[in-house]
Amino acid sequence: MPVILAPQDYDRWLDPTAQTLSLLDFLKPYAADDLEAYAVSKMVNNPRFDIPQCLEPI
Repeated sequence: MPVILAPQDYDRWLDPTAQTLSLLDFLKPYAADDLEAYAVSKMVNNPRFDIPQCLEPI
């Protein structure tokens, strides 16, 4: 799973002077309650479509 950051954590994650050990607390599963899953069009898998409708729930 990729790292998912809250907006308030962006600066800390991108800080080039940050110590690796101080960033380890970001490497944990993201809270499922904060995620939303929904079906999208098959256009998502087609590079010919770069339109907002690709991400609309169906």
